[in-house]
Amino acid sequence: MARKKQNSIVSTITTLFSIVGDIFKSPVVISWVLAIAGLISLTAMSVPKLRATRISAADIKVTFQNPPVWLDETLLLALQDAARVHLSETAVGREGLINTSEAMASTGWFRKVNQVRWVSDTHAIVDATFLIPYAVVRDVQGKVLIDAQGRRLPTRDGIIVNPKYHFITIENTLHARPQRPGLQWNGNDLLSALKVLHLIYNKPWALEIKTLDLGTWPSDASISFTTNTPSRLKWGSAPNEERGLEALADDKITRLDWLHTNFGRIDKGISAEFDLSNTAEVTIH
Repeated sequence: MARKKQNSIVSTITTLFSIVGDIFKSPVVISWVLAIAGLISLTAMSVPKLRATRISAADIKVTFQNPPVWLDETLLLALQDAARVHLSETAVGREGLINTSEAMASTGWFRKVNQVRWVSDTHAIVDATFLIPYAVVRDVQGKVLIDAQGRRLPTRDGIIVNPKYHFITIENTLHARPQRPGLQWNGNDLLSALKVLHLIYNKPWALEIKTLDLGTWPSDASISFTTNTPSRLKWGSAPNEERGLEALADDKITRLDWLHTNFGRIDKGISAEFDLSNTAEVTIH
């Protein structure tokens, strides 16, 4: 009985080998097998080898896609150095790109990091949207840049913005700065100052304004300008929040345009105080 069972197993195996042999006699099957084996060999020789490669930071080139013109060169170089270090800490591949993207986002300089990608074995490109500086806020800790929505930018020992750009400083805010970059500044006082700044930001005479002062905000919710003459101009309430007989924002802008056109400066070039909120003073005849 045992010998008969053994002979049956041998017969089955012989049959299977015969079938397999017949299959591999087909030229089509052989071609497919060779093609698949070739792809597997190429993959084994190239991609795994690339993924296992690590490059020193000194040999990596990092560029930012369309960096903003306002960005100081020293800050751009510092961000490139930071990206190089993170890319060198892992093998060339997806993990290193993800780690670098997260590291860039955590610096606080960006509204969004879209992608970090390799364009060659030693060159990576960072596609990111920077937070755009819009104004300076001066508080008890010093000065810090904010964007148009009041989000705080990071601080650094070196220069952040090319010195040729002019930023108006907002001072005497009610609330302290956000604890970390990227967070929005609290307080309706700062938001009101930004509303005024949005109206005057592109005016040719905006260069004459040094500060937006919120010192009287707690008592009358008003905002004042100080110029580089120096003079003080009371703007009053935020746009669309005017009180009683207060002049409207458009009237105030008209008055400032008129002063700049007729006197060359919105403060007439003298140290004085002007009340733009008073309709009698802003009316042009």
